[in-house]
Amino acid sequence: MMKRLSDSRKLTAHASSKWLVAAVGLAAAASLAPLTASAGVVTFENKSAEFRAGVDYTEAGMGYAFFWNFILSPDTGNPPSALVGFPVAIGPFPNAPAGPAIFSTDTTSGRSFTLDGYDIGALGPDRQGGSLQIRGLLRNQEQFSFADTATGGFATRQPGPGAFIDRLELRVTPGSTTAVAIDNLRFSLKPDTNEIPEPGSIAILSIGLAALALVRSRRPGPAS
Repeated sequence: MMKRLSDSRKLTAHASSKWLVAAVGLAAAASLAPLTASAGVVTFENKSAEFRAGVDYTEAGMGYAFFWNFILSPDTGNPPSALVGFPVAIGPFPNAPAGPAIFSTDTTSGRSFTLDGYDIGALGPDRQGGSLQIRGLLRNQEQFSFADTATGGFATRQPGPGAFIDRLELRVTPGSTTAVAIDNLRFSLKPDTNEIPEPGSIAILSIGLAALALVRSRRPGPAS
């Protein structure tokens, strides 16, 4: 009887050990699994034609504001409704101080994001000669900066995903001779680790439960 009981305990301990290995493996997999970023698109839809310097707008989890040489236009877009930047001389308020359109996430956690793409088009009779300077910053440190020239109707750009940033600036490039419209600004938010249990915590909990089960299985039973 004692031998059968001993063999039974060995089998139980062996099974528990296997479970411990499986639990550790699952915990390791959880720690290596990538978190999923959430994507969004700023379409500028349902915006009236207006200029409101410095007034924040919010769409798809992104907040934005613009300066004197930008305007929201419901008649120009892909489809209609876009943000239009003008050269200083021909802006909504000619010769007013120029400035950028600024985009950042409207979340209180200050999550960063990537610029995944956008549509850009030139306006005016000649539909050329205008460009936007596109600049990304993270904690006030420049991550990228490039100029994109619009040469006609809307074209789709897909530069990313690239570096994570927390601020995107669009400026009409000095010397531009025509207005430039940008639409369908595509971005991805960096995963918010505060919303997901830390992988280390998952691993510790799994190992602790497995160890507890193994200890319980090895306790001596009542004497026969």
